[in-house]
Amino acid sequence: MSEEVSGRQANVVEGWWERNFKNHLAALVFVCSFGGVLLTASWTLGQSAEIGRQIFNVLAPLFGTWVGTILAFYFSRENFKEANDAVSRLVDRVTPEQRLARTPVRDVMKPRASIKARDLKEGEEEGKIAVRELMKLVGEGYSRVLIFTPRGVIKYVIHESTLNKFIADRSAPIEAGAPLPAPPLDASLTELLAHRAGSQTIGEIARRFVFVKEEATLADARAAMLAVKGCEDVFVTKSGKQDEPVLGWLTNTDITRDL
Repeated sequence: MSEEVSGRQANVVEGWWERNFKNHLAALVFVCSFGGVLLTASWTLGQSAEIGRQIFNVLAPLFGTWVGTILAFYFSRENFKEANDAVSRLVDRVTPEQRLARTPVRDVMKPRASIKARDLKEGEEEGKIAVRELMKLVGEGYSRVLIFTPRGVIKYVIHESTLNKFIADRSAPIEAGAPLPAPPLDASLTELLAHRAGSQTIGEIARRFVFVKEEATLADARAAMLAVKGCEDVFVTKSGKQDEPVLGWLTNTDITRDL
């Protein structure tokens, strides 16, 4: 036992000496060089000008070379260490794709309880909801209106830009003899969903979302979103089925924030 302790102590002393020998040697050389320059300068003062100049010209470069060697050693070592650390950080850096693959959707999604939405009631006729009511849900950080069934299943996602287009189209002058439509804000959800916005109806656009299961990652959510052209919303359900209650919601911004 005593031999093992002695061996460990010897290793500790040896390790300390190895770690500090170069520093002590460098300090000793530096002090000797600095002192040597001073001693040489003071000694040559008592000699003739020619002899003193020759002696100083021989010894001063020698001391300077010693000091320069020490400085070069330490600065090159620090530069090498910094370069090595930079390479290590580069190798260890996680790419955005790897970060998405490691991040569960549950860590980023907006939980259902915190989603500002229009929840349909049992027996309520969704078609009679007025556009005016939907516009009130826009704002406070939301640019979408979400409509859920009484069971908590997502039914429509209506973007603010879509609502604004509908209002602008309804506010445009009508042809002579054409029936006068209801004011845009008084129009019903049925009229809104049937309105065309380009090649699709607003109803088709409002159903353009996808689902992932609760255990999915952001990479899974992104892949599902990119699989549907124009999709900007991903909903999280227990097993990823569209007829299940929504547990959380992610937008395209939530998913691609780190890309």
